[in-house]
Amino acid sequence: MTHAELKAKIIELLEDNHPNDISYILNIEDDEVLKIVHEIYRDGGLMKPQYWESEQVGDIWAIYGKDRAGEYIDENGDYLGFDTEEEADKYIQEEIK
Repeated sequence: MTHAELKAKIIELLEDNHPNDISYILNIEDDEVLKIVHEIYRDGGLMKPQYWESEQVGDIWAIYGKDRAGEYIDENGDYLGFDTEEEADKYIQEEIK
């Protein structure tokens, strides 16, 4: 499957599935799928601070989409965790562009 075909399939699957489930569905490495999800967010214009907000999850703060389910995934395909709400908010304002 080409990158473009894989990206199109992931876009389709994101409508009804969490990004973590897609690698299982497609039997593809998780980090490869998550990097493409980041690319989809970027290409879809979602890499702007106004689309993301900090949210406490247990003992950490994470970044979640305001109008879409799911956590922010960085360009390395990683979810991010922060010790404080201020750190998460600072990342949103300074790094998500």
